[in-house]
Order: sequence, then C-alpha cells, then structure tokens
Amino acid sequence: MKKLVCIGGGEIPRYKDGVLLPYETKEIDEEIVRLSNKSNPNLLFISIASSNPDEYFKGIKNVFSKLGCNVSHLDINKSYDEIKDSILNTDIIYVGGGNTKHLMEVLKDKKIDELLIEAYNKGIVCSGLSAGSYCWFKCNYDLIEGMNVINAINCVHYDVKDNVAKNKLYDVVRNKNLVAYALDNQVALKIIDDKISVIKSNKDKNAYKITFTDNKIVEEKM
Repeated sequence: MKKLVCIGGGEIPRYKDGVLLPYETKEIDEEIVRLSNKSNPNLLFISIASSNPDEYFKGIKNVFSKLGCNVSHLDINKSYDEIKDSILNTDIIYVGGGNTKHLMEVLKDKKIDELLIEAYNKGIVCSGLSAGSYCWFKCNYDLIEGMNVINAINCVHYDVKDNVAKNKLYDVVRNKNLVAYALDNQVALKIIDDKISVIKSNKDKNAYKITFTDNKIVEEKM
C-alpha cells in the first residue's frame, strides 16, 4: 500500500529568528505516525530545503519523539549507499519546507529523488510540508518540476496567496491541462494508493481541486 501525506503549510514549535513558533499541524502529524502502523516507528527527516536545518530538525525531533517516533536526520554528505540505507530502511519519511528549487536540484543531483520514489513504491509512509509537499507532484505553479509521484500540480499556502499567484496557478492548470490541488496552511492531502482524502489541523481551512473544465477554471472544495 502506497502512503503519502502532503501538507499545505503550518508551523511546528521551533525557534526562528529567536522566536518560538506555535504548533499548527498536530492532527496531521498524528495521522502520519498512525499510517506507519507501528507504536514506535523510525522517522527520517530531510531538511535540504531549509535555510536553518539544525533548528528545524530540533523542532521535528521534539514533535515526533512525543508521538513515539525514533527521529533521525538525513546526512546528504554520506555515501550514496549510506543514504540509500537510511531512506529505504525507515518507516516514515518527512521532507521539510523551504526553497523548492534548491530542494529539487539536490535531490536530482544526488539521485535521492529515485530513492524517495522507491521508498514510496515500497510502502514507506512518505510526507512533506510546503516545498516538501511540492516535491512529490508533477510541478508547482512556478513550473519547478517535482518527482511526479502524483501527476498533478500542487499549490501550498493557498489561503495566503494573492490574486497574482492564484492567476499564475490557474494559467498553469489551463496550459498543462492537469488537475491542481491547492492546500491552505494546516491542511494536508492523504493519498493512499489512488484514494485521496483531506486531513485538517484547523477546521476552518480547506483543500481545493482545481481543473480546467468546459473552457473555464473550476475550483472545488474537497
């Protein structure tokens, strides 16, 4: 069974510029752990996209350790065989947010993208937030190519996008003739094999399916 959770955004408790951020993805994180079907799963955190990976990892480790996980951090400076062993012998993979372009460049350069796809196909619980959500899809609205595990367009932080960004997304949907999934902060898509559902850590936030149908953009709340 293939399991993927893609999160539109939301903070975990960690220090950023000297400020402790709130916890905004609790229910989503709990579901990620539950999907492993283990009481003490191993979780591998990938912080490639982040500009402050050490603080990010501290936050992730704190959150997921309290949920029963044994949390480790992928060291991309290790050998390919060691990276492969880390990725294919864990229970959960969580790709953190940050710079999407940089994330994809490193994943492709080190062939980590191929290992992540293999992990997904193997049934390891795969997940990610923001850039870590984008990477599993065909592309984002900036046309940064992801791993195409899901043949669709992804848009995160949808609730804080301005009209310029939304129109850019609509143009990509129209020109690519692909479905887009737009996710507010604190909302995630749960994709089990081909079945898609929505997880929320905030009941007032939403996920949307966006298509180009009958020569017009259609936005459907999921």
